[in-house]
Amino acid sequence: MAGLEVVVRPMIFPGIRPAPRPSVVPAEADPEKGLVVIRGASGKTIDLPYSFSASFTVTYAPKEKQRKVDLARVYQKTPQGEVNRDNYVDIEAANRITMQQTGGKVDYLYQPIQASDNVEILRKNIVKQAKDS
Repeated sequence: MAGLEVVVRPMIFPGIRPAPRPSVVPAEADPEKGLVVIRGASGKTIDLPYSFSASFTVTYAPKEKQRKVDLARVYQKTPQGEVNRDNYVDIEAANRITMQQTGGKVDYLYQPIQASDNVEILRKNIVKQAKDS
């Protein structure tokens, strides 16, 4: 049997073969499927509400512009009620103070000092201007 040949084929096991490719999904029949469609009931424009609010406050410290004072001399009064004219102090008592504020000028009025047995008024209504005005 000289003409007999033996053919050997390698055996391929199923685990080594590559996985089959996934099949391509055909396109949807409805062309609008998967698309966003905006529909409305009327021809009115769509108005989205928008609101913005801001506020701030600026406050300035009031500044004194003018002061009207009375100059008085106050004498010491002893516990017995006697007035010691050798011991005294001179004071300025404010009658009116004019302040500059945010809204404009404001006057503050005070009760004038009254003369008594131990208070002597030397001068009335002395006007003093603020140094920066």
